[in-house]
Amino acid sequence: MTRPPRDRQRGNSMLLALIVMSALATLGSLTVVSVQSSFKTSTNDRAQAVAMYAAESGGAAAMDFLRNRFDAINGWSAFVHPSNTALVPLASPELPSSGALPESPDNLFSADQNAWFSVTILNNRSDPSFAAGGTNDGDGQVIIQSTGHGPQGSVAIIEWEVSRVGLQPSPPAPVPPPPPPWPAIAPTVPLVLVGWRIVL
Repeated sequence: MTRPPRDRQRGNSMLLALIVMSALATLGSLTVVSVQSSFKTSTNDRAQAVAMYAAESGGAAAMDFLRNRFDAINGWSAFVHPSNTALVPLASPELPSSGALPESPDNLFSADQNAWFSVTILNNRSDPSFAAGGTNDGDGQVIIQSTGHGPQGSVAIIEWEVSRVGLQPSPPAPVPPPPPPWPAIAPTVPLVLVGWRIVL
């Protein structure tokens, strides 16, 4: 009995199918890696944006704080140190939201943002009283350094240089005190933003 001649093309289809399957598996793996990388990047970007928003919120809270704490004789000397040697962040009772960790009653952010800020007041180097003790804010100009913290350990640091632009004019006649349910409003000092920079 004679054997039929062997087909030389036998097995090529299987080899071609294996090559195609390998290529598709490689392409699928690359797609998964690309999507994971994009997801991680967008998560990191969101965390950094939350930290920046927290830092800006701290700067705004500090500006409001400084408006109500200006001393006509000593300026903001109570909150700055000679030559900025002691960098002490504001905290309770001065600015309770500064340093208030997530889920603390003084924290200004919702718990899902996992954000907080810390504010330090620095004297500007161009102040003639920069290195003096006691009255070391001689020009009514200081730097608000706000450090914002976000999810995943993200950090952003901004500095806003603010200056007093003059006292508000006093009212022409004494105003009677508000009724008991309303708190007394302290006189405020107008501020102007002289400069700003992103440190981190």
